[in-house]
Amino acid sequence: MYRIILIDDEPLILAGIASLICWEEHDCCIVGKATNGHDAIDLILETQPDIIITDIRMPVMNGLELIEACQEKHCEFAFIFLTNLEDFQLAKQAVHLGAIDYLVKLDLEPQTLIQALDRAKQHCSRMESHHNKELYTLLLKDTQKQQERNYFAQYILSPSDNSLPFNPEISARYQNAYVILLQMKPEQILFGHAESYDFQFISNQLVDIVSGIGTRYFSNHTILMPHKDTLLLVICPKPESDNKKSLSEFCTKVNVALGTYFALTALFGISQKKTELSGLPDAFCEAQSALNHCYYDSSLCIAFFQNQESRLRQPSQREFNINFLKRSMSAAVLENESQDLREIFCELSELFTQYKPDKTQAVSACINIYSYLHDLLQNENFENNAFPYSIDIAEQLSRLGSLDDILQWLNSFCDKICTLLTERKEKRSDKFVHMAKRYIHEHYKEKLTLSDIADHLKLSPGYLSTSFSSYMNRTVSDYIAEVKIEHAKELIDSGQYLIYEIANQLGFENAYYFSKVFKKVTGMSPKNYEYRHKLGQH
Repeated sequence: MYRIILIDDEPLILAGIASLICWEEHDCCIVGKATNGHDAIDLILETQPDIIITDIRMPVMNGLELIEACQEKHCEFAFIFLTNLEDFQLAKQAVHLGAIDYLVKLDLEPQTLIQALDRAKQHCSRMESHHNKELYTLLLKDTQKQQERNYFAQYILSPSDNSLPFNPEISARYQNAYVILLQMKPEQILFGHAESYDFQFISNQLVDIVSGIGTRYFSNHTILMPHKDTLLLVICPKPESDNKKSLSEFCTKVNVALGTYFALTALFGISQKKTELSGLPDAFCEAQSALNHCYYDSSLCIAFFQNQESRLRQPSQREFNINFLKRSMSAAVLENESQDLREIFCELSELFTQYKPDKTQAVSACINIYSYLHDLLQNENFENNAFPYSIDIAEQLSRLGSLDDILQWLNSFCDKICTLLTERKEKRSDKFVHMAKRYIHEHYKEKLTLSDIADHLKLSPGYLSTSFSSYMNRTVSDYIAEVKIEHAKELIDSGQYLIYEIANQLGFENAYYFSKVFKKVTGMSPKNYEYRHKLGQH
C-alpha cells in the first residue's frame, strides 16, 4: 500500500482530490493532509510517505520550496504538482526538481490522476530496487571483507591449524602480499597512564581511518586487531606502484592521522613480499622481527624486514642488576630528598643508555624499581591512584615499543615520586618526623631514646611518639633499631669486626642485647647472618 500526503491551501481542493477516486483500489491510502508547506514538513518527517501531491502556490512556503527543504533533509519520495494554467513556468521548475507529473486543477479528472499515480508508483519501485541493489552490494562487500578477516585471523594468528582449506578467491585477490604490524602508543609516555586510551572504544574509528588511507595505496587490504593497541594488515600494493615507496608513504600518512585525531603515534614492522598465501604466517613473523628492530633505534618508526635476525642484538647473557641503587633510593625517600632521588634516577637512565638491556631486562628492571618504591611508600596517605596495580604497570611497559619509550616512562615515574616527596615534606607532621629520622641517622651510634630526640626537636615525647607512629606505622624505638641493624649488617659484611665490637660501636649496652635486637629485626642472630653472608660469597 502506497502512502499518500495531500497538500493545498484550499480546503475544497483537498476534499475534492481526496474524493476523486477510490484510493484503496489503486493500492494507495491517504495518511495525511496539510494546508501549507511549513506544516507539511513536520507531517512528511512523521509519516514518511511514498507519494506527495502538492500545490505549487501556497502561503508561508510554496510547493517548490517545500520539496527543496525535504530533499535537504534526505527525504525520498515521488511527488506530483497541482498547478493552474498560469503556473507553467513553475511547473517546468518542478520537473527540474524531479517531479513525476504536474496536474492542472481545472482539468483534473479521475483517469488523469490515476495515470499520474501509476507513474509515481513506478518511480517508487525503481527507488526501492535501487536501494535494494545498493544494500546488496554493500552486504556482499561486507561479507567478503568479513570472510577475509576470518580467514587471515585463523591462517596467520593460528598457523598451527592445518585444517584451513585453500581459498582460491582470496588467493587471487592477495597475490604478492605483505604483512604490516602497526603498534600504537600515546605521543607522550607518562607513568600511571596505562589506560589513558581505551583502544577498544576507538577501535572502529582507528580501523576506518587506516582502511581509508589503505584504499589509496593498495588494491586489496584486510585489517585485524590482534592486540588492543596493535593492527595487523595484509595488503597488496597496486601493480603500478613502487612497493617500498608506497608502503612508506602509507605508514607516514597513518602516523599523521593518528597524531591528528587521537594524539597517538605508531611503529611499523613490514614483512617481505609473499607471492603465495602459504607464506603469510612467515610474513607475520618477519613483521614482528622488523617491529622489534625499532626497539634499539628510537628514530626508526618504519622497519622493513631484511633478515634482521642477524642484525638484531642478541639478549644479553649478563644480568642487568640495579639493586645496588636501592639503598640510596631508600635514604632519599626516607629523607624526602627529591633532588637526591632525581640524581639516582639519572644514574639509572645512564645505565640503561650505556648497557642497552633487551626489552625483557628493561621491563623487569622498571617493575623492580616500581615495586620497591611502592613498598616504601605504601603506608602514606597519598591519593588512591598514586600507585596503580603492578600488573597494570607491567602491561603498560610491555606494550612500549622502544628503549627510548621505556626511558620516558622511567623519567615520568621519577617526576611522580619526587612530586609526592615534595608534598609530603611540606606537611607539618611529616616535617617533625623527617627531622626525627634525620637525627636518628646522624646519631645512630649513640644510645638514642624517644626523650633525647623530642628534647632536640623541642617537642613533647607524647606528640613525637604519636606523630611518628601514625606516619611511619612503627614506633620511634622500632625505627632506631632498624637503622642501627642496617648499619650492623654493613659492619658484619665487611668482616673486620667481632660481634661485641659492632655492638659497642652502635651504642648497645652489651652484645647480648645487640643480638636480641638483631634477631627481632632480621629474624636471625648476628652469627647466623654472618654465616649466611660467608656462604653467599662462596
